[in-house]
Amino acid sequence: MKNNDSTSFIANAEKKRNRAKWWFLVHSWAALPIWAFVFFICVSGTIATVSQEITWLVNPAVRANAPDNATTMLSFDEIRAAVKQAQPTAIIKSIERPVKSQFALTVQISYPDASSASVFVNPYTGVIQGTSSGLDFRSFMRALHGWLLMPFTVGYSIGWYIVAFFGVPMMISLVTGLVVYKRFWKSYFTPRLRINRGSRVFWGDFHPLGWHLVCAFYRDYQRDSDVVFYTSGAVRQQYHLLDIRAA
Repeated sequence: MKNNDSTSFIANAEKKRNRAKWWFLVHSWAALPIWAFVFFICVSGTIATVSQEITWLVNPAVRANAPDNATTMLSFDEIRAAVKQAQPTAIIKSIERPVKSQFALTVQISYPDASSASVFVNPYTGVIQGTSSGLDFRSFMRALHGWLLMPFTVGYSIGWYIVAFFGVPMMISLVTGLVVYKRFWKSYFTPRLRINRGSRVFWGDFHPLGWHLVCAFYRDYQRDSDVVFYTSGAVRQQYHLLDIRAA
């Protein structure tokens, strides 16, 4: 009887060990082949998040401060009239008002010769402070992060789907990591990072500890990527955008 119980215990332990190995292999291979690309996406996304502020620091044309506390922002109709007065041949396609008040408005315009440009308009005075005819730093970083600068064909870019697809293995890595790392919630209360036990022990502690630090971001990224991948790859990343057609 005892031999049967011992054999059954050993068999169950072996099954659990094999199952744990399988989960670990899935966890490893879900992340290992793509870690460099995911790192690139995360870094470019971080820069894209603050790209508007970086542009504000290096380009005085995008800065806009109120002359005094009593001055209020002009309406969209007043901005449109100011741009038409400064450039009568311009066709106003859209006006973008940034979230922060210290930024100039970005007005997308085109000309009869089919050329286009972005003009930066002071929201308090209506003065055009600068013009950009190419891809600025903010647009470049968002395009690099969002669709890898791949061209749009038939209304969408394949780069959208490439970036979004990596949310799938990230989700697999996240779920299998929770399975592999037993009682993971305990490390929230008793974090451990042993630095005097050799590199193997150090990196073994650092991996789950670093995962806890970025878990919320990691989860949000893979969730948003999955949503984009399964819905539409043609989602445009813009602030409050108001389309204004020329009369």
